[in-house]
Amino acid sequence: MSIKNTLKYLTSSFFSLLIVSAAAQTVLPPVMEWHGTSESLIAKTNDPWVTPSEKANFKTTPSYNETVNWFKKLTAASPLLSMVSIGKSVEGRDIYMIIASTDTDKSPQSLKNSEKPLMLAQAGIHSGEIDGKDAGMMLLRDIAFGKKKELLMEVNFLFIPILSVDAHENLSAFNRPNQRGPENMGWRTNSQNLNLNRDYAKLDTDEVRAVVTVINEYNPSLYMDIHVTDGADYQYDITYTGAGVEGNSPAISNWLETKFKPTVDEDLKANGHIPGPLLFALNDRDFSKGRITLTGGARFSDSYGNLRHLTTILVENHSLKPYKQRVLGTYVLLESTLRLLEKEGQSLQEITEADKSIRDKKIPTAYKVPQMKNKVDFESLALLKASDESTPPDTFLLLGIESKIHKSTITNADYIEWLGRPKTMKVAHYKESDPIDWITRPKGYWVPASCNVVIERLKIHGIEMEVLTVAREVAVEMYRIEDAKFENENHQSLPYEGHMQVSGTTKTEFRKEIFSPGSVYISTNQPLGDLAMTLLEPKSKDSFFSWGFFLNIFQRTEYIEAYVMEPMAKIMLEDSPELKKEFEQKIAQDKDFANDPNAIFSWFYSKTKYYDDRYLLYPVAREL
Repeated sequence: MSIKNTLKYLTSSFFSLLIVSAAAQTVLPPVMEWHGTSESLIAKTNDPWVTPSEKANFKTTPSYNETVNWFKKLTAASPLLSMVSIGKSVEGRDIYMIIASTDTDKSPQSLKNSEKPLMLAQAGIHSGEIDGKDAGMMLLRDIAFGKKKELLMEVNFLFIPILSVDAHENLSAFNRPNQRGPENMGWRTNSQNLNLNRDYAKLDTDEVRAVVTVINEYNPSLYMDIHVTDGADYQYDITYTGAGVEGNSPAISNWLETKFKPTVDEDLKANGHIPGPLLFALNDRDFSKGRITLTGGARFSDSYGNLRHLTTILVENHSLKPYKQRVLGTYVLLESTLRLLEKEGQSLQEITEADKSIRDKKIPTAYKVPQMKNKVDFESLALLKASDESTPPDTFLLLGIESKIHKSTITNADYIEWLGRPKTMKVAHYKESDPIDWITRPKGYWVPASCNVVIERLKIHGIEMEVLTVAREVAVEMYRIEDAKFENENHQSLPYEGHMQVSGTTKTEFRKEIFSPGSVYISTNQPLGDLAMTLLEPKSKDSFFSWGFFLNIFQRTEYIEAYVMEPMAKIMLEDSPELKKEFEQKIAQDKDFANDPNAIFSWFYSKTKYYDDRYLLYPVAREL
């Protein structure tokens, strides 16, 4: 193809992309016109430190290389800022973090030991949801060369502009059809097709491992994870959540409700934004049936922070609001949080230490809505149906948007049309507040050396452990797994996030076990004791067991032939009247078993000392 034809083709393709992209935007619901005081934060186009997004009037967001090069210039020009790589993606891109501090020594140990509170914020964990990156660029520019240097006088600030760096470059105008800008959006999952905000417990990805390492090395006072929503329409532009009254960090939860929320809400409103709580519609469509507040598992950033006793804010900007509005709201939220830490950071650090000292005798692994029979799963909210039982839910005054239900001419089912007009309504509010699936706190856990993959990940989490150098025999409690099911969150026999998930009931056994050198002992009398329990108890939905790290226990090692088992079974029946009675009852009650010779021989085999003693035995032991 000639250069002329190539240019003609590229030009045609580019305009076709714009036309299709524009068409995609036209099917979004009408948007409420917005103007706010925060628009004054936008730099002039001739400002030498104008960000690429500001220069483009927030139509686009800069690429990875453009972002990195802009930050390299900024940090080189300001003694307040430095830029470090906290890890690499599988495609070889550096995951950069900006360190903002008036301290000369900006090393991890120095900032960890500093009396100043430390804030860690990250953007682009889902890289199509990139508001935080452009807001952080603006804020750090204003800290370095504007009038915001005083933000660092009593606070240190760490900022990760792009966490999912590979997905950031997998950009397209077609990646998020329900999001109003920017025109070039990254992909939701990383280059391994893994969702980083499902990885905090299992630690499969280099990206989340890098963040957890930063948390361990710097010990931040507050951690903020910035996203953009999916779902329903409403008036709020900046929504967020932290640990509620349910959770493992009660003092932090109270601080978030009484200190954080009033402060940042006031600042957002003063700048023309409408802050609100993270919202999920009960029927996964509109709010006619009410809203539901969910508690996620340790796979999610906010729940993981709660288990670590780390003040964690999950930000979810509203996808249907214009990109400029969302970015400016995020800027205000970041600045407001830094100013709050200047005033309340010391007390937050004291509160955090109080939560870290809690050693509850038992902890729940999940919560349920009192009005519902079972726990609601975040991933299958669309399947939710409320029960008529128990007490009525609370109510919530929703700043909503008018809507209308239509009958689809394509599916013949109902669908919703959002009309773009504000409507305030009182709706039912269902809350996951009843703790369920309790686990008792042992003194500690013994993890055999053979579970080296799990041990490695426990170390990355920062969980304290003793590594054996010589073998040790210990009296322990162990679980035998029964009625195992291999299915994902939607009860399908399909993998989820690269794993086959497992559930089952446990039967307790008391044993003496020998743990070889390389095995580890993990005491639960440590700040991350609750996290260790959540990761190591099979009942927990985010345990390594539930994520399928112990599938080998479901594989029997030795078998027995019929010519051996037949005479042995006869002897066993003759020698044990109790066994004979048990066998006859099973034959009478289980016709499938009675008609299956292999099942019968396997049953007798399981009663012998020849049977594989490790079959279905969960190898992690509890010390009581």
